[in-house]
Amino acid sequence: MVQDAAGRYGELPVTDAHASASRHIVPVLTLLALAFYLAYGHWLGRPMNGDADDLLKLHEIRSFLATGAIFDRSLPDILQPEPYVSHWPWIVDLPYALVAALLGVFLGPERALSAAVFAVPLLLLVPAFFCYARLVGAVGFRDRTSALPFAVLVALPGFAEFAPGRIDYHNLQVLLLLAGLVLLLKGGRGAAFGNGVAVALATAISPEFAAFHALLMSFYAFDYIAGRAGGTENMAWFGGGMLGAAAVLFVAIVPPENYGIARCDTYSAPFALALGLAGAVFAALPALAPLRGWAAQAVALGLLTAAALGVTISLFPQCLGGPYAVLEAHYRDYFLAAIGQEKSFLERGDLVLSGSLPSLAVLFIGALAPAALCLTGRRDRATVAIALFSVLAVVQALFYFRYLRYVPFFSGLGLPLVVAALLPPSLANRLRLECALPDAPWQRLVLSAPGAALAMLLAAYHLAVPPVTAASTVITVADAGCGPLAPMPSYDWPQGAVVLAPPVLGVRLLAAEQHPAVVATPHHPAARGIERVARFLDPGKDDPRVFLDQSRANMVAVCAWQASFPQPIEARYPFAASLMKGVPPPWLRKCPADAGSGLRLYGYGDAPCPTSPGTAG
Repeated sequence: MVQDAAGRYGELPVTDAHASASRHIVPVLTLLALAFYLAYGHWLGRPMNGDADDLLKLHEIRSFLATGAIFDRSLPDILQPEPYVSHWPWIVDLPYALVAALLGVFLGPERALSAAVFAVPLLLLVPAFFCYARLVGAVGFRDRTSALPFAVLVALPGFAEFAPGRIDYHNLQVLLLLAGLVLLLKGGRGAAFGNGVAVALATAISPEFAAFHALLMSFYAFDYIAGRAGGTENMAWFGGGMLGAAAVLFVAIVPPENYGIARCDTYSAPFALALGLAGAVFAALPALAPLRGWAAQAVALGLLTAAALGVTISLFPQCLGGPYAVLEAHYRDYFLAAIGQEKSFLERGDLVLSGSLPSLAVLFIGALAPAALCLTGRRDRATVAIALFSVLAVVQALFYFRYLRYVPFFSGLGLPLVVAALLPPSLANRLRLECALPDAPWQRLVLSAPGAALAMLLAAYHLAVPPVTAASTVITVADAGCGPLAPMPSYDWPQGAVVLAPPVLGVRLLAAEQHPAVVATPHHPAARGIERVARFLDPGKDDPRVFLDQSRANMVAVCAWQASFPQPIEARYPFAASLMKGVPPPWLRKCPADAGSGLRLYGYGDAPCPTSPGTAG
């Protein structure tokens, strides 16, 4: 028998004054400790989750502040030579731009931007953290004195999305998802309306969480069909919020001349239409068709939803291929082959069969524990909701590795349950981990079973079917050796400098305050530039100058290979290897580079070399 999880959010009542006080103090202390840890990692130059998106976003925000352009999302100084049009809407830049603009009066533009890049993720952390704290209570703990710090510790890799300098869109996505879960559990018309707005806003930022949002919508649909108290009104208010927000965001983000144009990698007509039709169905069905019986309601809602989806697909079939549908097949395969997060767990034997397996097992055990708890008989709304979202997070991570970064949030909600179940009840009570758990010992052990079984199945699969390791591409080889992922040292670049460099090095050059134009960054809107860089570095029988001239670059940059060059890689990519070793062809001239930058710089044509304080000569 499972103890009842009482309380509006599934929280059990607090029984003493000490627990009541700690309920307010512990979250604040935990938040301060978390913020300090994230800031300290930034100060040490070791951010946990930083990637090339942050560097491009830094350039994008700097450009946004300089131009104030809302609808024009073309970024300067990425010259393939075709223009680079960002797939991130301006609303993602807005928090950073506002803070930087306010501070710019006192600090100057560049220092203000640095302050905004540091402060805004931490400001976003505050509401995200308190939403997460509500969810920790929702899984059934009597108080959160021990459970909340434990959950945050497990979820630390996820909270790293809120570290200073982590300025791409993932922190906003996480915040809106956590807020959506809290609003779902809260119930009521206002919460439903807010959830509809949050779903539309999150989709406008990125469609990456579409599956989570579909699951969120299904709860409102289920409440309507099942005839639960307030289900009809809540579904209508949710739909109205989503419909209204989708329309407002469409007008705010999409320029009028592009209203009928489909862009599958950013908020445009297909996404606005899908949200609008779904919102209209949810808002209008209860009022226009007061059907009796759950079967009639389910059929009507299913048919209308299918019709809305069919209309969207028939009008914009090109977007069925996802955000990379615009890329040619040969380029898409080449581009994605070098990105580990674009693979599935079935292709990541390098991770599964490694020292990371125990930590993966712990993540899976925690994330799947709420689902196991439901199987033992506890099926309150909060536990069921958290269980379904946790299972969805794990499933998405298995088939698309980029979603693994979100699993720790759900593992943090479940792992305290597992620990509490394994401890003697008296000890769990003393540690303030008492919660609603099964009484039978074997049922408590069941909480660990799904996650442990999944980890063992993955290991067994990779032992039986060793994955084929993809060969290093020439752009990943030429990007190796330039040190940590951060803006490159400042150079005095000559006027009109256009640098052909491997994509990651390109975005690092671009992120510096004083930077040249570059041919490519590691993002799909730079597809043509990446292809020209790759063909230049691995020309085969072609003349490399053909691709240099196509890109209109007048400089070349690669990472220097300091140690002995691996013979197999040198044999595969001889031209790139010679550039990395500092042996250019006669038509490139060597430029002095900062000794600590790990760069090889070459001039092409009449372009003068850049200079920096660290260059010799």
